[in-house]
Order: sequence, then C-alpha cells, then structure tokens
Amino acid sequence: MKKTMSIIVIFVVFLISVSAHTGKIIDASEGYTAPAFTIDNGDIAVSLAGMKGKYVLLTLWASSDASSRIACNEYTAYARSIENEGKQFCHLSVNFDRSEKLFRELVKKDGLDAKTQFYAQDEAVLMFKQNYHLEEGFQSFLIDPHGKVIAKNPSAESLTQILSH
Repeated sequence: MKKTMSIIVIFVVFLISVSAHTGKIIDASEGYTAPAFTIDNGDIAVSLAGMKGKYVLLTLWASSDASSRIACNEYTAYARSIENEGKQFCHLSVNFDRSEKLFRELVKKDGLDAKTQFYAQDEAVLMFKQNYHLEEGFQSFLIDPHGKVIAKNPSAESLTQILSH
C-alpha cells in the first residue's frame, strides 16, 4: 500500500510539473516567444517572422467586446503619434467579428488605419484564440524585435518608455 501511494504521489508531481512547464512554453506570457502567425487583409499578408527587428503591438479585438475596441482605437492613435519618429514599431490589429462587412464599416467609422487592420475568420480565429489564450477576452501583446512577448495590454506610457530605450 505504501509503495502504491508513493508511486501515485510521484506520478501526480510529475504531471503537475510537466503541465506547468508546457503551459509556459506555449503561453503568450511575458518573456516567452510569441506564437507565430501570418494574416492577410486582402491587399497584403503579414507574418510575425517578417516583423523581426521591430517592436510589434498585436491587438486582438472584436466589436462585441467594448474594451478591446476602445484599446484598438487608442493603440491606433498611439501608433500615429509616433509614426514619424523613426522608431522600429508596428501596430497590427486583428479583428474577430462575425462579419467582414461590419469590420470594414468599423475601420472607416473609427478612423482606423486600414493598412494595419486585419480580419480573421475560421481557422485563423481558432489559431489566435488557442495560441494567445484568449479564453478571458481580447488582449494586446507587445512583442520585442526578437519575437518575445514583453508586455500584455501595455499602456501608452509603458509603450513610450519601452520604445525610448
């Protein structure tokens, strides 16, 4: 009985340590490599690998989530405010609305930069939701020039501080 209990305890400890370690590798958490992606907006296709050497602010949003829509607008305004400062910075915004027509209307209505706005559907939505762990709502990730996630939902102040170094 004692031997069986010891084996069970060792097995449970092993499972916990493996599952905790695995979660950190694939989780889009600060300090870990950002999950790769390629997204197309009809005019251009962009991949995270193609953005190496730049800070990338990846915003994942939908009109049904008010806070993510507001964040998308704020990040777009921030990107425009530093556009001519020569910083290696790019804002990519991926929308998960059910209708591409609604997405296009929102881009116009909100005055978003159409070149940085991408509409995801089907497999792309699933990939982003799984790889970026979006079970708890939409988020933004700041990815450094080496492809590491260095901040989740950064403020304009923290973006300015990071980009000024």
